[in-house]
Amino acid sequence: EFLESYGSAVFSSKERALFVKALRLLDSDEQHPSLRVHARRGKLAGLWSASASLELRITFRREPNGRKTLMACTRHYR
Repeated sequence: EFLESYGSAVFSSKERALFVKALRLLDSDEQHPSLRVHARRGKLAGLWSASASLELRITFRREPNGRKTLMACTRHYR
């Protein structure tokens, strides 16, 4: 699902570059303030979100071994 959403025609190449930049930062410094990492609530409880920009987000699940499973690239509030 993640790669499908990342490669979707709804995102421009510039937006995909923002996702890649955020993913690299998420891997190296998850607490970086620009990522605004936070737990999702409601029907998405158990998932986490990181911002790639003010408009773009990456949703992921935390795994017991400290790894992350990437779930989707989306726009905020959609």
